[in-house]
Amino acid sequence: MNILAIVVTHGDLACSLAKVSEKLVGAQEQLHCYSTQVLSSEEIIREINDEIRARNPEKILVFVDLMGSNCWIIGNKLKHEHADKTTVISGVNVPMLISYLINHSRLEWQALLDKIVTDAQKGMVVR
Repeated sequence: MNILAIVVTHGDLACSLAKVSEKLVGAQEQLHCYSTQVLSSEEIIREINDEIRARNPEKILVFVDLMGSNCWIIGNKLKHEHADKTTVISGVNVPMLISYLINHSRLEWQALLDKIVTDAQKGMVVR
């Protein structure tokens, strides 16, 4: 399945998370990262829409750091524009991105989403 995976966060978090995750499992699929500190919301949406036009993905997966934030709003604007193929997941973390990188080519869409969320939650432990 042709999936466009995007990470949108505050500060440098998006690219840092993507680099760490890709380093740990190998970069089979590039994660596109965007920072609201570097670009405006409109610029981010424009760049992502350019990528969507260039790649014509079957699915678009937008990982954001915080539900309700500007990053969340960006993801939901993309979902509104591309409703049939876009999913937004908040609370992005390294286990979530590693799960995506490992499983994106072997699981069906809903199973992939379920696996990503489960693995992200398993990565949060209180001791």
